[in-house]
Amino acid sequence: MKKTVKIFGLAMGALMCVSLAACGAETKTVYELPYYDGAVYDDVTGKPVYSTDLWRRNEDFPDVGDPMILDNRERDGFYYLYKTQGFGNYFEAMRSKDLLNWYEAGWCCVMPEGWSCAWAPEVVYDEDTELYYFFCSAMAANAQKLGAYAFDNGMSLYVGTAKNAYGPFEFVDFTSAKQVGAENVRNIARYDESWAPFVKHVLFDPIETNKKLAEIRPEIEGYVTDDNADKLVNNIDPSPFVDPVTKKKYLVFSGDKQPSPILGVEMEDWLTPKIETLTVLTQCGYYTTADFEKAERDEEVEKIWYENLKNRVNEGPFLYYRNGTYYLTLSVNGYTDAAYSVVQAVSDSPLGPFRKLKESENGVILSGDYNANKAVSGSGHHSFVEIGDKLYIAYHRHTKAGSIDKGRCLAMDEVKFMTIDDINGNKLDVMYVNGPTYTVQPGIVETLDYEDISERGELSLVSGSVEKDSDIKWLNDGLLSYNVNFNQEFLDKYVRETVITKDTTFELSFRDYEGIRGFMIYNSKYKEKIFRKVKNVEFVSEENGAEKIWYIKELNLDTKANCFLSDFDLENGIETLNAVAYGGGVWAEFKEINVKKIRFTVEIPEGQESVGLSEIAVMGRKK
Repeated sequence: MKKTVKIFGLAMGALMCVSLAACGAETKTVYELPYYDGAVYDDVTGKPVYSTDLWRRNEDFPDVGDPMILDNRERDGFYYLYKTQGFGNYFEAMRSKDLLNWYEAGWCCVMPEGWSCAWAPEVVYDEDTELYYFFCSAMAANAQKLGAYAFDNGMSLYVGTAKNAYGPFEFVDFTSAKQVGAENVRNIARYDESWAPFVKHVLFDPIETNKKLAEIRPEIEGYVTDDNADKLVNNIDPSPFVDPVTKKKYLVFSGDKQPSPILGVEMEDWLTPKIETLTVLTQCGYYTTADFEKAERDEEVEKIWYENLKNRVNEGPFLYYRNGTYYLTLSVNGYTDAAYSVVQAVSDSPLGPFRKLKESENGVILSGDYNANKAVSGSGHHSFVEIGDKLYIAYHRHTKAGSIDKGRCLAMDEVKFMTIDDINGNKLDVMYVNGPTYTVQPGIVETLDYEDISERGELSLVSGSVEKDSDIKWLNDGLLSYNVNFNQEFLDKYVRETVITKDTTFELSFRDYEGIRGFMIYNSKYKEKIFRKVKNVEFVSEENGAEKIWYIKELNLDTKANCFLSDFDLENGIETLNAVAYGGGVWAEFKEINVKKIRFTVEIPEGQESVGLSEIAVMGRKK
């Protein structure tokens, strides 16, 4: 529909007049753009309906704990998802071609008889043997009866092999010369007869490992005594890593004796650890293992406040390498806790020494922000997957925010790398996660025709103003504004919102015409700074070589999807904000149009002094 409308505020001269209409406000011919803004909700799920060829949302994908995604597309065209099933003794694999639609690939691994539960699977493909190696932690059904450390649960590490990513994986029997080679056959005659069925499958020889653990973890009693020297080794959450520089193999895992550390060992192959390299990489509550050792000598050291010492765990480790730095990411605070979070440590070697980053360096990369994030809690145990030239973190979160009562579900969000000044004044690239997200976000599927192209454009201010010390550049830096508790020193310096103090019009200009199908403006994380509408959205397009303006009068914030309202006030028919969903905002999708410029005006709601804008996203055709 063609319309002629008066656009107030776009002409600077009009702002100086008492009556904008009388002063000759700019008159433009525009065409009303048919669009969809997510206002439709599914009758069954009660969740907003959106187009998956543009957008995504971290849905409550059920029964997913400890997710690991293997990119196996080069070999069979699929991504594979491995996950903890709960307290079962089997693992089920799922697979997908697009990370959006997942399908069952069957029971990829069934534990041998005698195990009561199995957790945290991870799989790696080995080009030398052309086999897939399946690592997990498991517990013998009668571990407590057999006395596996009266104060522990008898968890140990196991490995299986298969010719396909979906299995079936056969657990390695270390008493079988056929499986491990005659020179590697394990002598189980040294062990109590009741332990034999388990010891033959344990990845690390228990006696040798216990001796090494006693050496590197002297603060923990009970590793090697006359009574338990031949018992199982308590370790969980194995994660294989191949150093892209040296091609050496490593396994990192958690020592399941509180306070639990992260341990690492170089592997001769995926069945044979170089036990002499077994190293403590992190200690719960301390920035470095050196700090921990000083504390053990009663020296004063700085402790980490974001690690809850009620649940003294470092677990779910994952190693990632980039530009000379090894990033060890791990979960803290216990998976049942709403404060379950992912933190990062850095080193120039896969076996350390590692240093956990401080809050000023973005030490916590994924969290429920100590309950300030009302949409997400328990965001922890994770893996990374590369999609095109972008990196994403796949993690589990509580299906019901604030509690694990409803189980856990899979979520994915983008990881950015930022160059900062570290605590020593040196330049350091650190991870920053645009999440955990709950609301609709730009799609991540590599096969999609569209992606966020906002960074191709140049942002400018047409009218209005920004708050002192604010800048429009924060609106187009690709970083979502997150958290009001964690990492505030870091966020205040590196991840800011563009704050306006009056109705303000922005313009995003592209060098060339871009094929655009979607538009999104992210809101503030502060409830007192949110906008309620974005109005006068213009898309300067072309048709038959002539300029044409498509127009959306206003996009209104859907408070149901983006806000948490006071139940008490809702009962009285009054909409009062309790909190806002981090990473929320307004969005629209429409037919593809060729766009050179986008203009939009953000309105200051009545009674507010300012509005914070986190980010802009434009869904344009990939080049």
